[in-house]
Amino acid sequence: MTLVSHSLDVIKRFQSSSGAYPASPTFSAYRGYSWLRDGAFIAEGVSRHGDRGGAEAFYQWCARVVGDRAGQVDSLVAQAERGEAVSVAEMLPTRFTLDGVDGDDEWWDFQLDGYGTWLWGLREHCVRYGAAVPGTEKGVRTAARYLTAFWNTPCYDWWEEHVEQRHVATLGSVHAGLRAAVALEVLSPQESAAAVEAVEGIAALVAAEGVSRHLTKWLGTDAVDG
Repeated sequence: MTLVSHSLDVIKRFQSSSGAYPASPTFSAYRGYSWLRDGAFIAEGVSRHGDRGGAEAFYQWCARVVGDRAGQVDSLVAQAERGEAVSVAEMLPTRFTLDGVDGDDEWWDFQLDGYGTWLWGLREHCVRYGAAVPGTEKGVRTAARYLTAFWNTPCYDWWEEHVEQRHVATLGSVHAGLRAAVALEVLSPQESAAAVEAVEGIAALVAAEGVSRHLTKWLGTDAVDG
């Protein structure tokens, strides 16, 4: 058995019946949880290697998890539009239980990159197989509204650090995700226009403040991520 085939076998065996990819089946801090970001990278890998069903089950899980929080997103967006502060604790989490429930233990949860990454992965998969993934429209629209409203908000990076910064890797993930959401052609005209405006805003901001001979760790520094 090759490394690739063994890896695919392990991923298939541990994928939850819900569609979620567990972050780890044994490590205590991760056991029982799935990340949108990490799972999207796993789904992209198995999609490239022919496991269409496994990837689609994950993307459908993402869409259910995010779509189930449409009311929460609408409330957060309305709160921000009224000029009211939205706390880190009110934002959507970065990880969920395998059944799609918010975790009940403390975590550095406000991370936007995963919401962009799963949209990007979904679009890549749809292009690869020439078909939409059923049941994902509500989740795509909810994620796009969330990212469009809060892309410029400081949050934790994917190392769960520096919640006070706007991270270039996060902005890149959101940029890719919103472009994907527009390309999936499920957004309303208003949602699509707002997403395009956000994409343009991200590109301009990173070009102005996130490049110092290389892409930087966060805006306004010359440090690299890693």
